[in-house]
Amino acid sequence: MCAISDIERRTWNLLGVTAGSMSELPTTTDTFYHGKVIIKQLKKGYRFAVDSPILADFLLGSRSPALEIGCGAGVISLLALRQNKFPAVTGIEIQEPLYRLALDNAAANGLSGRFHVIHGDFNRIHAGIANVQTIFCNPPFFKAGQGRVSPDPTIRLARFEISLNLAGLLRGVQAILAPRGKLFLIFPAARQTELLAEAAAHGLHAVWLRSVQPFADSAPDRVLLQLQKKKGKCRSEKPLVIFKSKGVYTPEMDKILAGGRVALLVDDRGERQNFV
Repeated sequence: MCAISDIERRTWNLLGVTAGSMSELPTTTDTFYHGKVIIKQLKKGYRFAVDSPILADFLLGSRSPALEIGCGAGVISLLALRQNKFPAVTGIEIQEPLYRLALDNAAANGLSGRFHVIHGDFNRIHAGIANVQTIFCNPPFFKAGQGRVSPDPTIRLARFEISLNLAGLLRGVQAILAPRGKLFLIFPAARQTELLAEAAAHGLHAVWLRSVQPFADSAPDRVLLQLQKKKGKCRSEKPLVIFKSKGVYTPEMDKILAGGRVALLVDDRGERQNFV
C-alpha cells in the first residue's frame, strides 16, 4: 500500500482528522441492480451520485483487465464487474477512507478476487503501469479555486483538481494506455471543449460522445466520452435523458440503474457490438 500523499495528509490535518479516526467515520449502505451490488459509503462527505451508474453503463466490455483512476468506494468498478464487462479491475484511490471502503465493498460483493485496489496517488505511481486496454475515470469536475471549495476533505479531493488536474490525468493515461486502448470519462459539459483540446494535446482523441441532460428540454450538464490514441471520426449518440418528470426516471435511466442493459464489447475495429 502506498503511503498517504502529502496533499491528503495536509488536507486531513487542517480539519483535525487523524489517520486512526479515518476508519471510524460513519457510513451508510446502499444497493444497486435490485440488491445485486451492495455499496457502503460515507454518511457525511463524498458520496457517489448518478454519474457512477451512468459511466458504468457507458463502458464497453473487454476480455482484458481494466483500470479505474480515482475509484472512490469502488462503485463504478463493482457495477462493471457485476455486469461481467471485465475479467478484473484495478482501482487507484488516493484517499484512505475511500480506499478502505472500496476493499470492504469488494469483499461484501464477493469480488475481492476480481477488484484490486491500490492506495496511492496516480501522479506518482502510473510510471509502474503499462499497456492498459481499458481505463475509466470520473475525475474531479472543478478546477482548484473555482467556485466554493468544500471544507470536507473527501469532497474537496474528489471534486476539485487538487491532487489530480485534467492535464495530469491525460498525461498519465497517455503514458500507460495500450496503442489500441480506450479511455472512458464523464465530465461537465461546460468543460467539453477544454477537455477535447487538452486530450488532443496529449495525443488522445474522442471517438464516441454522448451528452447527458436532466430533462428532455434541458441543456446537457454532463458528457460521456470514449477516447483513444488513434484519430478517428467522433460519433455522437443521442443524449441520455435522466428524468421524464421531476423525480421520475426515464425508461432508459431505469434500465441503467437496474443493470438490465446488454453489455457491449469493443471489437478489433473499435466498433460497438454485443458482448457475449
